[in-house]
Parts: sequence; C-alpha cells; structure tokens
Amino acid sequence: GGIAVWASLAFNEFWGFMGGYFSLVEGVVNLAVFPTVTLDYLLVLFRTELDPVTAWFGKALISVFVVALNMQGVNFVGRSSYLLSILINLPLGVMIILALFYVKDYSPWLDSRQNDYDTNWTFFLGILVFNLSGYDNVGSVAGQVKKPGVTMPKAMIVAIIVGSVSFLVPLMFGAVIDTNYDNWRAGHFAVAGEIVGGRLLFYVLVVAAAMSRITHFMAELCTNAFFLQGMADERMVPPVFGWKHPSTRAPWVSIAANFAVVVAMVTLSLPEIFEFSNFFTISGVVLGLATTIKLRITHPDVPRPYAIPVGTTGLILFFFPCFFLSVYVICCLSIFTASVCTGVVISGILAHYALNEARLVGWSGMQGTVEEVELFGVKSFSDKQEEAPQHRSDV
Repeated sequence: GGIAVWASLAFNEFWGFMGGYFSLVEGVVNLAVFPTVTLDYLLVLFRTELDPVTAWFGKALISVFVVALNMQGVNFVGRSSYLLSILINLPLGVMIILALFYVKDYSPWLDSRQNDYDTNWTFFLGILVFNLSGYDNVGSVAGQVKKPGVTMPKAMIVAIIVGSVSFLVPLMFGAVIDTNYDNWRAGHFAVAGEIVGGRLLFYVLVVAAAMSRITHFMAELCTNAFFLQGMADERMVPPVFGWKHPSTRAPWVSIAANFAVVVAMVTLSLPEIFEFSNFFTISGVVLGLATTIKLRITHPDVPRPYAIPVGTTGLILFFFPCFFLSVYVICCLSIFTASVCTGVVISGILAHYALNEARLVGWSGMQGTVEEVELFGVKSFSDKQEEAPQHRSDV
C-alpha cells in the first residue's frame, strides 16, 4: 500500500486514502505516456504516420501486450526487466565506443551555451519532476521480494547509479557527435548513432528505445497494480481489487483497472499528460514529506535502519527545498490543468466518503476480505499462506 498505509498511520484513514489516490492517479497518467512514445518510436522504423483512430488501436495493442506480461507475476516482470535493461544498454555502449574513434573535439563538454537559448526553467523543473518520480513506488512490491530489508536498498542504489549513468554518458557523447543542438529532438540519439555507426545502428537504437519504454511501462504497471491491491488489503477500496491469481500471484483485477484507464487517456497529448502527472506526483510528495515528519514525532521508536540520520528539526530543514520547488511547480500549472486536477481531487474526496458509507450500510462490494473474493471459480491467493522460497522474487 505504500503511502496509503504510511499516511493512515501518521494521520488517519482519509489521508491514507488520498495518498493512495494521488499515487494511483499519477501512476495511471504516467502509464499513458509509454504506449504513446513506444508507438512513436516504432513509426520511425517504418517512416509513416497514423490517423488518430489507428494510432489509438496501436497504443491499445501495446498496452494489451504489457498487461499480458504483467499477468505472469512480479517475478516474471522483475527478471524480464533485468534482461531487457541489459539488451537496451548494449546499443548505447556500441555508440559510445564508436564515438571514441569518431569524435576529435571534446571541447563542447566545457562550453556553456546557456546564453544562446531562452531557458524555460518552469518546463525544465516539470520534466525533472516527471523523470525523477516513481522511486517510492517500489515500496508497493516490497512484500513480494526476498529479504526486502537487504535487497531493496541495494536495488535502489544500483538502479539510481545505472539509471543516471545510462542517461548521462550517452548524452555526453551524443553532444559531441552532433554539436548542432538545434537539430536535437526526441529520439535524436538514433540520429547520433547513425552518424558514427551507420543505418544499422540507427535502427537498433530505435528498437532499443521502444524496448526501453515497454520495460518502463511493464515495471510501472506492476507497481501500480500492487499499490491498488494493497489499498484493497487495507479495505480502502473494494476487496475485489485485491484478488491475486493463485498461480502467478499477480493482481489481475488491479492490472485490468489500470489498463482501462490507460486506454482512455492515450488520446491526450504528451504535454498534457506531463502536467497532470506532475500535479499528482507533487501532491503525493508533499503528503509523503508530511507523513515522514509526523511519524518521526508519533512513532519515534519504530526501527528505521535506513532513516535519514538527522533529528526532526533537521529533517524539516532537509525537506524544505523539495517542498519549495514542489509548490513552485504546482503554481506554474496552466489554469486548464489546475482546474481539471482540482476536479479529480474533489472526485477522490467524494469517492472516499462514498466507499466509507457503502461499507457502513453493508454494501456487498465493500464487505469481506480479499481472501474471500472468488473470481473465475477460484479464490484469491493469500499472502498469509505459507510461501515457498522458490516462488518469491529475488530481483
């Protein structure tokens, strides 16, 4: 349940529900980016364009493919993501090696061209928020991982290092392969690869880019689905969303719910998706900061092996820059985006009270536990059952 569980413990069930709601909305909005970008990369290979209806079907097919992979379970998703990550980075490694023989002048690394362009700092911060969001989502699948107290911190450190290096190093070499930065657009890495490695490397880099988006799509859908399943376990949403397939242990209903929202949202433009996503990302971040501080005060004796090594006052000061930048980005949203997001927040508040009322009056959809839910003639897998070690993920 991630922030939904933590905020409930720190404040009350309402804030727990809203924290989960913020994360869910942000997650499904983010998911809508990946089929759109993946299709764009694939169209580059065929040098064609699609009409809006055909493009929607293409995005829907990509989403169906990723949903089918997620229904195989978190262990399958983890191992597949690991393998695909290696395959994705191989072409970038080839481009860097070829660049070492091609590039003769590395002085652009030291040149500052800030005065050559009108920097849109608001847009930059918005993109930064979008690209750096999602690390907290890994908490949603901590229960599916062997020895999470040891494995998760190691995985996070490796992910941050590998992710940062895989972004920074190819960008550094791309910047000296093609120094005409007016040519740089989304997908220009493939063009830079073609300069040093020919048409073959161009195609390989485009395929790798598409695979990268599918891998990200697959991983984020997995964490979103388990997040919704965790909310069902906590009785914040109907227990049916917590139903897990007894063999794959994947939350099929939660996966299907995410898929339904994604196929409805892929009609939006990417800038709109970024703005909507950032609003709910920042809302969740601010609530997460407040939750962390409150738990330090109300639950000081809870073991925190990876706590930030400062006191409560130091923690507040440590979080202040993040809070300030978050509020700044929110204030820079367009009136349209702010209006729609406000409506979505109000809908979440109404949903919380409606679900609470449904539970109080005895609506069958809010009664019972996840373990009692039966679909396709079988009951949900229960995490309370004794699990054999070989079925748990160690990725």
